[in-house]
Amino acid sequence: MAEVRLRFVVRTPHAVVLDTDVVSARVLTQTGQVGLRARMEPVVLAVEAGLALLRSDRGVQFAGSAGGLLSCDGIQATLFTPLGVAGHDAATVQAALDRALEEPSAEQRVRAALDRLEGRILTELRRQPVTRPATGERE
Repeated sequence: MAEVRLRFVVRTPHAVVLDTDVVSARVLTQTGQVGLRARMEPVVLAVEAGLALLRSDRGVQFAGSAGGLLSCDGIQATLFTPLGVAGHDAATVQAALDRALEEPSAEQRVRAALDRLEGRILTELRRQPVTRPATGERE
């Protein structure tokens, strides 16, 4: 009898990084590693940044992520993450993940610029005296 498989998907906002059938998977959570298999009870997990271990008939594969949410219904496990990489060598996947985490994405650069702009606006607003429109008095 053929072994039942679990479909494992790693999805970023921009692409599907990995879509493969596995016999089992292990993901890192705040409380430790959690094992996933086909036909398991549905679960939603907060996954920590790091490597997920995926076992299949083709051997071991690794999926690196910046953390995220994993939803598993016993048929498919989908990891939603802002950043993901995959490969068959743990050291290579970890190195690619480390490089990707060090380089800020365009979204991260825009968010940082908006944060700086917001900070400047708040600073300027604090410097300006507030006047009441009806009386013209300063507070």
